[in-house]
Amino acid sequence: MMHDDDYDGLDDQGENLGNNVQRFEEMLRNHETYFFDADSLIKITDFYLEKFDYDKAMEVIKYGQNLHPDNTAFKAKEAYITHLQGNSEEALEMINQLLTVNPKNEDLYLIKGLIYNSLGMFPEGRKTFKELLSFTEFKEDVCFHIAQTYLQTFDYHGAIHYFKNCLFENKKNEVAADELSECFDRAGRASEGITYFQALIDQDPYNALFWFHLGQMYQCCIEYEKAINAYDYCILIDENMDEAYIQSGQCHMLAGNYEKAIQAFKQSFEYNTPEAFVYDNIAQCYFELGNHEESRSYFKKAVKSNPSFHSSWYGIGMTLSEEERWYEAIHYLKKAIELNSDISDYWFLLGDCERELGNFEEADEAYRKVIEMDPDFLDIWYEYPEFLMEQNRTDEALQYAYLAVKYFPNDIAVHLRYIILQYRNGNIKTAYSLLSAAINNEENIREIIEEIYPELLNDSNIQKILEQNN
Repeated sequence: MMHDDDYDGLDDQGENLGNNVQRFEEMLRNHETYFFDADSLIKITDFYLEKFDYDKAMEVIKYGQNLHPDNTAFKAKEAYITHLQGNSEEALEMINQLLTVNPKNEDLYLIKGLIYNSLGMFPEGRKTFKELLSFTEFKEDVCFHIAQTYLQTFDYHGAIHYFKNCLFENKKNEVAADELSECFDRAGRASEGITYFQALIDQDPYNALFWFHLGQMYQCCIEYEKAINAYDYCILIDENMDEAYIQSGQCHMLAGNYEKAIQAFKQSFEYNTPEAFVYDNIAQCYFELGNHEESRSYFKKAVKSNPSFHSSWYGIGMTLSEEERWYEAIHYLKKAIELNSDISDYWFLLGDCERELGNFEEADEAYRKVIEMDPDFLDIWYEYPEFLMEQNRTDEALQYAYLAVKYFPNDIAVHLRYIILQYRNGNIKTAYSLLSAAINNEENIREIIEEIYPELLNDSNIQKILEQNN
């Protein structure tokens, strides 16, 4: 039995849908026969479908077929509900049979395409929708369905074509505009997106959504100043569009304008409750400005907003490590890793903190985890051989430093670190030979050595090798 609250709401004609649903259920309870027109029964069916009560929806359809046996809408709905109940093949057979009698029935084509899509048969669904497109008046909706089939197969170019068609039919279709913008980005066609949305703005200069997407396209092209200008126009037209403030903040952030970024992010608070990622972005900006305490406060707001937002747990640990509060930092870093153990930065900083506390076994485990999960993580190849040297594990240090050279054959700093480890390990001639072979007109050799191991420059032979490079 449903409660009265379940019947609230008016249908498109202003008729009280709730009364019709109550009347239908009363009829069932009393085992009587009431008259309903076809449209009312279809709407009652949709009411039950929205409640996921497929059996009751099917009961309405069967009743409707008895009352209105010539109305194909009930047969189409029956096929759709049959699909929802898990009998998709049977549903398709029903649709195909109905199409032989009603070859231009739009509802049948729509349901058939949706069934194909739900089964992951996107080419078949696309073909069905394209057949429908050839004769329907509702081109906007059908183009949207076709675009979705392309999205499902990661064919962003095909999706772009049909989302454009959606907007050609209706420039106020915000969902199509959002999807199109995303497709331009994913297809690497953001420059084309700039031209497209600028053309729409020329036709409708006070459309905030078009200015917003123009900003996104400029942002994809790393033209942050132009993106910010577009977001500013968007805000002038619609100051309540909080996403424009957020995207503007991200552009300022990416451009290194951290104070302006913070201001933009905070402005969005006036129009919507901030999500965790906004707090996280503000925290990162404060961190870049060297304000670790304020940074930490916003990272904490982020995890309060969303306790599973692991990057902010890491951020708290990062601010604490900057203040050499190693024990506290480790607590938060472990929380981040508990939520997501696949991010090498988390393990790397954990290793550094354990190392500072003299927990060398724990540090070694964390460093090895980084190498295991992300061998392209350059910093670990700088730090881990040095860590091993500190532990007097010189053979292992040389082994990992040599592996680093293999992984990064074009990184002169990696080569120099290996050479320096050879030198420190007493393999002086080997170091000379490797240095002579490695420098090869490379610039900034002295600066890199001074940063890594300035004592090496006290060796006159090293100086001669470096001079020969000049």
